[in-house]
Amino acid sequence: MNHNTLVITLLFVFNGLMNKYIYSVSRRLIMIQKHSNYFAIIGCVLTSFFLGSAFVVASFGVMDQNLFHSTTGGSLDVNITSSPEVIITDNEAKFKITFFEPGTNKIQVHVDYDFQVLENGEEIFSAAKQINQPLLHTAEGSVTIPFVFSSPGIYLIKIPVLGINFIPINPEYAEFKFIIK
Repeated sequence: MNHNTLVITLLFVFNGLMNKYIYSVSRRLIMIQKHSNYFAIIGCVLTSFFLGSAFVVASFGVMDQNLFHSTTGGSLDVNITSSPEVIITDNEAKFKITFFEPGTNKIQVHVDYDFQVLENGEEIFSAAKQINQPLLHTAEGSVTIPFVFSSPGIYLIKIPVLGINFIPINPEYAEFKFIIK
């Protein structure tokens, strides 16, 4: 059985359209034309399913789809990802923050920073304050911080940067908006 016959056979089996004409070379093209509407409908359904899934994730998880921002002073680029991607109230979300040298994909080591969550402009969480420190430090340039959102809404995650390679800098920050259901 050649490749075309195998593909046609699988398509017809999938759609329940396998019949006596599948083995006829002259009738194969007629059947494809006759049943092409079925293939178009199935294609549209599958496309809608996959696109619909993408829209659901976009509308639930991250409001700001650009999860890679430069700090306000341009000293660093900051990437943030959440696990799970769709954040739900009362479930722990883990935020992975990675610092990069500006304009590169090279991780910046030894960064002094904080992880803050703001709701309606009010700070509701600071990772540094949780451990009674003015700031946090990552030697590796990447860190994961857990947080539980107690109510739905639009939140701002702010990553202030206060030092690079043990050298203090004027405070800069990167901000990311999240919508929580």
